[in-house]
Amino acid sequence: MLQGLDPESERHAKELLYRCMEELGAVKAALYLSGSGGSFELAAHYGFGRRDAVEAEVKPGSPLYDWVRRHRTMPSYLNNPKDDAALGPFLENAGSVRLLTIPLTVGDRLVGLVDARDKARKLAYSPEDVPIARAIGAGLESFLRELGMYGPAVAPSQTPTPRPAPTLADSRLPLPFVGVLQALAAVATESARLPTVAATALTVTDGKTVRALVLRASPLESRQREALAAHQVRALEASGARVPPLARWGWAEEASDGSEKRAEEIRSAVILAGPPVWAVFSVLTPTGGTAGDTVLALARGQFDLARQLRDYRRAARNLARILLEPGETTFPHLRQHSQAVSELAQRLAAGVGVREEEEELITVAAYLHDVGLRELDYARTYRMERPGELEKRMYQRHPVVGARILESAEFPGDLAGIVRHHHERWDGSGYPNRLAGRNIPLGSRIVHLAEVYDVLTSPSSYRRTLGRDAALDLIRSESGRQFDPELVPLFEDLVRA
Repeated sequence: MLQGLDPESERHAKELLYRCMEELGAVKAALYLSGSGGSFELAAHYGFGRRDAVEAEVKPGSPLYDWVRRHRTMPSYLNNPKDDAALGPFLENAGSVRLLTIPLTVGDRLVGLVDARDKARKLAYSPEDVPIARAIGAGLESFLRELGMYGPAVAPSQTPTPRPAPTLADSRLPLPFVGVLQALAAVATESARLPTVAATALTVTDGKTVRALVLRASPLESRQREALAAHQVRALEASGARVPPLARWGWAEEASDGSEKRAEEIRSAVILAGPPVWAVFSVLTPTGGTAGDTVLALARGQFDLARQLRDYRRAARNLARILLEPGETTFPHLRQHSQAVSELAQRLAAGVGVREEEEELITVAAYLHDVGLRELDYARTYRMERPGELEKRMYQRHPVVGARILESAEFPGDLAGIVRHHHERWDGSGYPNRLAGRNIPLGSRIVHLAEVYDVLTSPSSYRRTLGRDAALDLIRSESGRQFDPELVPLFEDLVRA
């Protein structure tokens, strides 16, 4: 039985849960923690009314329990109950349409979850909500460590190094346009180095919090900062934003390596007009300078390009899901496995530092790495505990079949090649072509590593499930034989992070 939280701890837990409503737009949220009997028990909730069905316990075998175990590495969401045969009826019986869950981990143990239901204005959850949810989860995990509920108590002063000064990447901001705002921040950084540009500033607000990034040749005086803020507030309010007072702004000021010291004129333009998020871009120049208009035009153009790229990527991933399960055919275990492998592969590709286009290619390839199985009697062979020789040979054909399916897709980059070679091994003993070492495409090496980890640790796998550390030990033992020895330590770091 779960030991109840004391009143002060419960109040703190509810404050953290409130972030689900404030930053994710959830209508209600509940915190469940692991008890002694293997269930997750209700510890705190926020937003549930008397008529709402909030479960007192999430037991093994329940649809919500199985969902969280399947999605134990990352926050995950469901916007249509019909997309999950088991979880859908559970949501409908509870009067909910949308669900977002946040797994909570302390050490190597899944110790709880956040169940966030529905969304204000009937909006859908999206990929942009995931980093926000991860930040909320990190706050709750820190809270649990401080309480010592799942190990020795860790005092706040013993927690990892303090967070840096707030920037536009601050996770408390609900940023539905993370990628495009990063692109704008890059424009601000580069433009601040131009001749006759003294400083650039990009400020983002959701009406509750404000983050301002300033790139300048020399530190701004207090009067200059106040003038810049006033200029941006006027522009934001004219576009319908409610802006908190300056005392509540988070400022990040960085040197630009520029040479212009005179910051006498300010030009501002709202590049992104919410709701839910507004972004205003400002340029500080000497009196009479023309660089400001040029930089603002550049910022608008970069924003449009970044938004088009985001929309393209979203469409590509949706098409990948359709390709994996064409028509009325549904393979829930295949879909869950593909999603988990795609998330792991994307994080590893980002950790390796590949170009943004290559990261997207690897992400999509990881989602589609088993697409060939749909043509090879997947429903009968995939979960066989003792496949015969015929089934083994059939299974080993799936990378080649998948590559043939994808060859005509004309996706930028060698999507088919990554899928074809994702079962090659570093020592050359894999299939279908017995490639070895760096002759195996980097994307294939990344997908192979991510897939093996998910197969080892997923409760829905066809083999006995291992814990995180046991799975990583097994992968480490195959470093240099089955796996790229340079990728293994990077993968360990991201899984443990």
